[in-house]
Formats: sequence, structure tokens, C-alpha cells
Amino acid sequence: MRKQTLPLLIAFVFVAISMVSCGSKEETKQAAPRYVKVEQLGTRDSEEELVFHGQLKEKKEVNVAFKVGGQVYNVLVDEGNYVKKNQVIARIDPRDYKIQLQSAKAQYLQVEGEYARYQELYKKNKLPINTLERLEAGYLAAKSAYEAAQNALNDTELKAPFDGYVYRKQISNYENVAPGQPIFALLDVSYLEVSFGLPESKVNKARNFNKIMIDVANANAYDVPAEVLSVNEKANGNDMFDVRLKVNNSEMRELKPGMSVKVRITMAANNNHTVIIPVESVFEKQGKKYVWLYDQSASKVVSQEVQVQMIENLGSISVTSGLTGNESVVVAGVHSLVENQKVRVLTNSKL
Repeated sequence: MRKQTLPLLIAFVFVAISMVSCGSKEETKQAAPRYVKVEQLGTRDSEEELVFHGQLKEKKEVNVAFKVGGQVYNVLVDEGNYVKKNQVIARIDPRDYKIQLQSAKAQYLQVEGEYARYQELYKKNKLPINTLERLEAGYLAAKSAYEAAQNALNDTELKAPFDGYVYRKQISNYENVAPGQPIFALLDVSYLEVSFGLPESKVNKARNFNKIMIDVANANAYDVPAEVLSVNEKANGNDMFDVRLKVNNSEMRELKPGMSVKVRITMAANNNHTVIIPVESVFEKQGKKYVWLYDQSASKVVSQEVQVQMIENLGSISVTSGLTGNESVVVAGVHSLVENQKVRVLTNSKL
């Protein structure tokens, strides 16, 4: 019996030694300095900057069409061309409209002469008033027909309604078109617009932004001023309020509809001092939220409970208590640290 017990005791001793050894290695591993990324905090008391991303678009896109129908015989512009207001961009064969104008003009001149003669008779009391009124109605009808024929002939020339660019051409020479059929799509770029979504926490301040600037990297245009055109009164499907900005266009800048834009908005903050921290610096323990404070003198980290308020722009979160704004916090790898652990700060940390 004693011989059987001895091997068991030896086995237990080895297991105990092994556990102690593993525990020591684990403690050593936990206590070993880890590399961390640290950021120096700051408070937001006077202004804050919001950053959004959007896309430039034209002031408006308009389909232009002939008011009359016929065969197109002269298309003068192509897609991408810049046109000036009242520039002729296409023509319809005017032959039939010239004939109609000649006929309407001849009839009008005849009726006009008769009406003038009968007016003289009426002034001499040789014509009853009802007869003159019938002649006057015929005269006005002939005059309207003549003017309509003149307008129809003029409308065989399609003119640009504003300065802009030809976006789409939907017709070619010798095709027949109907009145109102879209011929070109024109872009009005007298100014450009940018649209983006604003969270409900900021929407009431939208009309009181201190400064709005946009950056268009592909046009090498930075710090371009913008202003608010409109703010939607109702949130969209993403619980964001649509905001439209106006950007004055300039020949000095190569801004084009469709380019990506970064919108930077400077706005006044509330009177309370608010500390802004990266979302990734917060971790949860026992139902409470904490951050790791970096103690530079001891090169270690200690946890600090915080009260958070709301998610801010660009992945930040506002803290209402627990921090003064003078601290340095760990912003990466927070879930792998332990209390009072020795750390080493990465060289690219923002201290």
C-alpha cells in the first residue's frame, strides 16, 4: 500500500510545481511591458469641427426640347460642349413653317386693311357697332394666327436657356422629333451643390454654422467656402437630416459635378466643457465604462471610470465626467491590458 502511495505523491508534487511554474510565467507575461498607442486629450469649450463626406452636383439639370415638331437638320453641339444663354444649339427644317407664316401674314394684312376701312365708316356713323365688333374679332383672330406662325418659325431654332454644359445629346441630324421631345440635357453649373446627412444632435445648429469649408482633392482645391442652401425638416431613412450647401463656382477652380468632397464645418459648442475621446479607447467592465490612463512617470496604465454622452463625428465620443481633458489615454489594444501594467508608448502616439 505504501509503495502505491509514493508514486502518487511524486506525481502530485510535479503537478503542483508545474502549476506554480505556469502561474509564474503567466504573471510574468501579464507584467511584461506592452506597446500601446497613446493620445493626449483636450477639451472642447468654444468651437468644434464636424467633418462629412459628400459629392458635388450641378445647380440643376434641364431637358430642353423644341416647341414645334419636324425634321432636325442641324445639330450644332455635342456632349461636353459649353454653351452660352440664347446660343442656337439645333435647328428644325423651317420650310413648312415659312409657308404657314406667309399664308398667315397675307390673311392678316387683308383683314387689317378691311378693319381699318370699316373703322372710318363707323366714325362717320355709316356702320353699326355690332358689325364693327365682328370685324374687330376677325382682325384679332388673324393677328393671333400671324403671330403664332411667326413664333412657330422662330421655334425651329432651339436655344440654350442658360449658360452650361451639354450633358446628354438625344438626337441626330435628319431625325424627326415631336414637340416637347427631349433633345439635350443641359447642366447649370453657375454654382455647385453638396449634399450630406446631419445627425439630429446637430440639426438645430445647422443654420448657425460659424464656417463651412470644402476640400476637393481631385481638383486640388482646398478651403473652398460654402454656405447652407437648405436643411430638410424631416429625417431621411437613416435618421439623418439632409443638408444642401452652395459652392460658388469659379474658372480658377476645376470643380466638376460628381467629384468627391470633404466638408469641414466649424460650429460653436455648448457652454459645458466636454472631453472628446476616440470610441476605441473605451472598454466595459462589470457594466461600467472605463479608459486606460497612461502614467508617464511610472510608464504604466491605470483604469478610470467615465460617463459617456453621445457618439460624435469621425468615431469620437464625448465624456461628461471622469476626465478633465489633461490626461493621456490608451487608444488601441485596451482589452489586452491589466491594472498597473507596465507599457511602452509607440513612437507615433499623439502626446
